[in-house]
Amino acid sequence: MTRYAKIGIFFVACTVLVSVYIYKAADLFPGGKTKIYYALADDAMGILNNSNVVTSGVVVGKMSNVELENGLAKFTLNISADITIYENASLEKIMESMLGTYVLSLHPGDSSYPQLNEYDYIKNVNTATGIANTMEKASIMMEKAADAITMLTGDPNQERLNNIIEILSRTAENTSVNFENSMALLAVTMKNMSEITHKINVRSEAEMEKFSKILENTLLLTEKINNMMDVNDTEISESLAALRETLQIISGELNASRNAMENLRNISEDVSKITGKIADGEGNLGKFLADEKLYDDMVSISGQLADYANTVLGMQIHVDFHSDYMVLGNEFKTYFDITLQPREDRFYLIGVVDDPGGRITETSTTHEIGIDDGTQTREYTVTEQRTKVDSQLKFNLQLGRIFGPLAFRGGVFENKAGVAVDYTPWRFVSLSTEFFDFGGDLPKFRAKGLARPLLWATEPFSWLYVTAGGENLLNAERDLYFGLGLRFTDNDLKAILPSMPSP
Repeated sequence: MTRYAKIGIFFVACTVLVSVYIYKAADLFPGGKTKIYYALADDAMGILNNSNVVTSGVVVGKMSNVELENGLAKFTLNISADITIYENASLEKIMESMLGTYVLSLHPGDSSYPQLNEYDYIKNVNTATGIANTMEKASIMMEKAADAITMLTGDPNQERLNNIIEILSRTAENTSVNFENSMALLAVTMKNMSEITHKINVRSEAEMEKFSKILENTLLLTEKINNMMDVNDTEISESLAALRETLQIISGELNASRNAMENLRNISEDVSKITGKIADGEGNLGKFLADEKLYDDMVSISGQLADYANTVLGMQIHVDFHSDYMVLGNEFKTYFDITLQPREDRFYLIGVVDDPGGRITETSTTHEIGIDDGTQTREYTVTEQRTKVDSQLKFNLQLGRIFGPLAFRGGVFENKAGVAVDYTPWRFVSLSTEFFDFGGDLPKFRAKGLARPLLWATEPFSWLYVTAGGENLLNAERDLYFGLGLRFTDNDLKAILPSMPSP
């Protein structure tokens, strides 16, 4: 087979792999038959073709195209035919991850409105983000504050402003005096209540003593009446008069107790009126406790903070560090990669490679030598070739998509463009092929196998893995290698740190 035939076969294979990757990476909606709807929005920033359309977090369609119509962004939406959309349906742009990608959230509406037909427009569209709304409101408030300050500090209003400040000062002074008087009055009222309570207790004890004395006097009077019935009518009349006086004393004491109870009842009614006014929202304290807008604002702010936190904290971070021993080159090649995975089916890889054969420097030195053999001097030119190999840091910057056990990667591989395919049939075994650096006669081809024999062991031993494979297999500088690595996630690190002993 000729060299050109090999190159042709290689490029055909690369074209097939790239075509399969592009087809698999396309965000096609797998939900069956769809209907087409349109929507107009004033901001399409962050919305890409084939972005998801979700309802309650479930993907129900795709935004297949965005174009400009009459100064507005026109969305073409492919929505599942199983979703019924009504005229009061709404569409909102929401952030999907901290990397700046957005999705469209669809609320289909309710059956109290007429149903939309295919190719109709969804009228209620909101594409303003939470941060944009906040900044817009803050800008409006700053403009209004600047206008108010300009109006107040102008020459026509300066005198009015001084008068207002003077009136406010006098009002504050009067309020302070009234507050002090109210506090003094409240202190006097509390003192009177204490005295009334004390009097009631004293009167109750005194009345019990007097009642006991009355009973004793009644018994004595009864005995005297029985003894004096036979003496004379005069003594009987005197005894009856004494009994009348005693009854009058009892009546006076009962009237005093009745007045004390009436005062206590009036005080209780005043306290009930004060608490009722507070409950109705009257006065400063009542307005503060009954302000529903303050409560709604606090609930809204806490909800926005929770959404943002969930968005940020939903990304998983994988950290990978491994070193491979190059068998033929007798040197080590070290990798450090960080993988950001905002969703289960996609990821972003950032890495650094310490390549001992990274930079090759070739120098040529020419020497002219004259040799005298006794008869004549002969001139010779000697050229010295030197090759120097230095290590160099190289970088990886790749994005990938996952389809079951297969993962496709594309981007920068050791400072060169390339593509890769990873196959993971089980959790503890992975096979990878990489093609990159297409600038030479043949690209660099790397094949690698990875095994995690301690996956079911306790942490951190379960993070260890071993590698083996071949480097630059299509060229004459090919080499074989094997190595050892360490791979863990940020959740693994959070789980093991609390169990480590403190210093």
